[in-house]
Amino acid sequence: MRVVFATGVLAIMLGGCGGDDEPEEPMKVEDTVFAPVVTAPARVQDRTNAAVELHRENMNERLEQDEGDGDEEVPAGD
Repeated sequence: MRVVFATGVLAIMLGGCGGDDEPEEPMKVEDTVFAPVVTAPARVQDRTNAAVELHRENMNERLEQDEGDGDEEVPAGD
């Protein structure tokens, strides 16, 4: 009885040791639950760049308006 039991246990143990011939490809991070954490810095950088670009355009418009309106000389103290 012990021999049959031991043979069965040995067969189960050896059967569990076998593996696939080809390992599975790892998942892309974007396809996991960590995607929001991994992609957040890029989204923040994109938003920051857009805000900086908008501010730069507004400042350039303002500078062009200020330079274009000043036909007369303004004293340096005012």
